[in-house]
Amino acid sequence: MNLKIQNRHLEVTQSLERLIDRQSRKLQKILPTFASHDLDLHVTLEKLPRGKQYHTVLVLNMPQNAMRVEEMENNPATSVIRAFEELLRKIKKFKSRLNRERFWQKQAGAPTHISSSQNTRELENAINQNLDQLENYIRRELYHQALVENIPVGLVQAQALLDEVFLEVTSKTAARPENIPLEQWMFQIARERVKNRIHDWQAACEEPHVEETVRTSSRWDDEVLNFYQPDEVLRLEDLLRDEHSTTPEELLAREEVREQLQEAIARLPSSIRESFVLFALEGFNSDETAMIMGKDPSEVLEDVEKARLELRRRMNTPY
Repeated sequence: MNLKIQNRHLEVTQSLERLIDRQSRKLQKILPTFASHDLDLHVTLEKLPRGKQYHTVLVLNMPQNAMRVEEMENNPATSVIRAFEELLRKIKKFKSRLNRERFWQKQAGAPTHISSSQNTRELENAINQNLDQLENYIRRELYHQALVENIPVGLVQAQALLDEVFLEVTSKTAARPENIPLEQWMFQIARERVKNRIHDWQAACEEPHVEETVRTSSRWDDEVLNFYQPDEVLRLEDLLRDEHSTTPEELLAREEVREQLQEAIARLPSSIRESFVLFALEGFNSDETAMIMGKDPSEVLEDVEKARLELRRRMNTPY
């Protein structure tokens, strides 16, 4: 990625440069289909002449598309972080739109049990409303499973699993239980698909030559970027020490802690981890989480509380 930084009325310190460089590399990693020389990122930092506000403008130019965001904060580092988070949202929306177009192009030629074009449109709208969140959930589950099971990158593709869930939902609508809404049913299917794929891999690893081959190439360090959402229902900062950090050094440290927290979540016992992810990260209430997992709502709430206590203990965060 070609990075250009301009500044007005403020000094760009080395720590601020490192913060910008780290954020720009994140953007590059979630745009793997573009060559680095095809991406131009212009960063403009400005201290407004009146008051103590700082203005950050990001312009990302890529083939046949351009995105622009701007944020204003009382601190230059916070302004940079907020601008990059907003650009990250825009990029994910752009990628999701491309995915939806591809999905429905596939669906046009796929056999289904939908009887009318009206039902097709209703189903399309319902699925589109949940597609982004479902992809986020699948990527997170694969990442968590990979940390625990040492699954190599590329062995289980999130996009392939999403395709499978999509095809099952569109071709087997009559099989959906009447007491489960479409959204929860989609997550239920996704959960089972992930479990089955991991089980298949574990069974294959019982063969010694397979295990030796796949366990030598595991590296999922950057996959967290593909599911992390800055505006998730659970603010992971709720479990961190200080949510008012403002210097570049403090913000970089918080990002590292957030990554450590994701690993701590992955290493929770699976029974409580799944409840915690669906309830606290994906935003389902206890009844909806219970539907997806086949549990009682009270059991879900117990799981979530156990998970929170364990995470605070592992992260050495005050209660």
